[in-house]
Amino acid sequence: MKIVFPDLDRIQRALAASGPAGVKVAARALRNEAQEAFAHSQDEVPVDTGALKASGRIRPETGVFERGNEVYVEITYGGSATEYSIYVHENLQANHPHGKAKYLEDPLTRQVTGIAGRIADKIERETKGMLR
Repeated sequence: MKIVFPDLDRIQRALAASGPAGVKVAARALRNEAQEAFAHSQDEVPVDTGALKASGRIRPETGVFERGNEVYVEITYGGSATEYSIYVHENLQANHPHGKAKYLEDPLTRQVTGIAGRIADKIERETKGMLR
């Protein structure tokens, strides 16, 4: 699942006004957003043996991936149990004593609401007064 931020213009304006320091702040802010979404997914992932929950990861382990003009992080579940994780995530009919289907998609969808504003605010706040 790939999520593209709404209102990227605001982040782009903040980056243009902040210079190189803004890129580092934006990367840190994106990482923090991913960590928050991951924490919520850990609360929502179904637990039977605990293997699925334990398989959750944020990649890279620190920082963010950079490819051209893209900066991104990955939140994954499954590892060697990928087929199982997809089934659990997508089966809306399953009854789980703890957790639920869409344990990753739902937290990510909630996190995206307002994300551009939060990241832009952080860039503007943390680079205010810096030489550009």
